[in-house]
Amino acid sequence: MENSLKKRRFDACGEHQQTSKAVTQASFEIAQHIAKQKKPHTIGENLIKPCLKRAVKVVLGEESANKIDKMPLSNNTVEDRITRMSADIKEKVIVDISTSPLFAIQLDESTDVAGCSQLLVFVRYICEDDLKEEFLFCSDLEQTTTGQDVLEKIDDFFDSSGLEWEKMCGVCTDGAPAMLGSKSGFQTRVKEKAPNAKGTHCMIHRYALASKTLPVPLQDVLSSVIKIVNFVKGSALQTRLFKQLCKEMGSEHESLLFYTQVRWLSKGNVLRRVFEMREEIQLFLEIQGKQNLKKSV
Repeated sequence: MENSLKKRRFDACGEHQQTSKAVTQASFEIAQHIAKQKKPHTIGENLIKPCLKRAVKVVLGEESANKIDKMPLSNNTVEDRITRMSADIKEKVIVDISTSPLFAIQLDESTDVAGCSQLLVFVRYICEDDLKEEFLFCSDLEQTTTGQDVLEKIDDFFDSSGLEWEKMCGVCTDGAPAMLGSKSGFQTRVKEKAPNAKGTHCMIHRYALASKTLPVPLQDVLSSVIKIVNFVKGSALQTRLFKQLCKEMGSEHESLLFYTQVRWLSKGNVLRRVFEMREEIQLFLEIQGKQNLKKSV
């Protein structure tokens, strides 16, 4: 009788441990999904958990729904889960970089919408006979954004992580004076710590610079397209009329795209959309009596 009672307690304890382990794992899975979707941490407790409980209750019954109540998804819990997963990923990346014979970094300093200067650093290294690229770290530049400030941030990270400057074989930056200055630029200072590191100019920034100086024929085409887009989307009435016309013609798209000078890739998107909707635009401009703009399409 006593042995039977002990066996039941042992089985109940084992089942409880398995349930707790599964609930904890599910909590980590949901926290990871929240982080990937960039949603607020409170969504776990306020939305996901109630929906899960209701769905499980309908499909599996009340007993299974009660297990969902044991799943920790509060704001602090989700934050802790994300922080722990982030620290684990960071640790694994640093270990892989440390075991790699060589590595290279790419960095960019940019100001966000709140006016804060952010330094983003990416790394490329060798792992199991293959090249891997990972996000290394992000840090605020509290005051100035000179090459020395950037170097100090990276140097502090290397010291705390145990990374060696001697293993760095390349550094890629944009063309800002703080990065490429011949006397006090970041790449010049890097050469003092890693003489074998080769400096390169980011290809994306090269494209951005090239797009600012278009040949005259291409610039004329872009100017004409921008005038057409501004006419169609310049007022709410014109936008609604154009959208209705596109619906009646069974068009794939119902609106044009605005051109943003800061986002240089938008040039190609705007031109592509105008080309795809050239028939709709010609008809709309003809209806509106804009013959001078119609000739540009």
